[in-house]
Amino acid sequence: MSGTKWKNKTVIGLTGGVGAGKSTVTKLLKKEYGALILEADGICKKLMEPGGSAYDRIVGLLGPEVLLLSGEIDKKRMAQMIFEDPDKRIAVNRILHPATFEAVKKRIRNTRKTLIVYESAIPYEARFSELCDKVMYVYASPAMRRERLKASRGYPDEKISAIMRTQLSDEDFYRMADGAVNNDGDEASCRASLRDLMAAWRIEARS
Repeated sequence: MSGTKWKNKTVIGLTGGVGAGKSTVTKLLKKEYGALILEADGICKKLMEPGGSAYDRIVGLLGPEVLLLSGEIDKKRMAQMIFEDPDKRIAVNRILHPATFEAVKKRIRNTRKTLIVYESAIPYEARFSELCDKVMYVYASPAMRRERLKASRGYPDEKISAIMRTQLSDEDFYRMADGAVNNDGDEASCRASLRDLMAAWRIEARS
């Protein structure tokens, strides 16, 4: 498959709900297809580090009380501040979403890799439609997602339910995606589902 948005490159937007196992799929895409993985959350965190393009604007918006003694932004404090003030949450998102988009676009433009995977749980805010040739949805049942989140992060049911309510529904994810990977079982079944989808998209594994 040859991408249409980037010369000699194919960009796949990868999304899914919390606990769906997106990291399992990105690991397989990196290992078996040689993909460059760009994780929106990780890039966003880098932008908020001292010297990052969003650091001064976030501190200017939230004030010095958002800083640790080291000068770094206290992510827990920031999360609390924007949870309590919807206007600040909107203002922070207006800084971080465009900054992350521009950073991802720059990485795609500058890489020599021909397959790039851009991972985000918020595909519309991540502007997949502007950057990606295909959108891949990683599916797992709500029960499986809960089981994983309890095991890996120790989240209680109340917290899991609260997070799920803020995310797109399965129907919405399916509607906006070009294809889905079923990750409701073990890694072997996930790998088989991924291989089927990539073959349908005419993207070959390295081995």
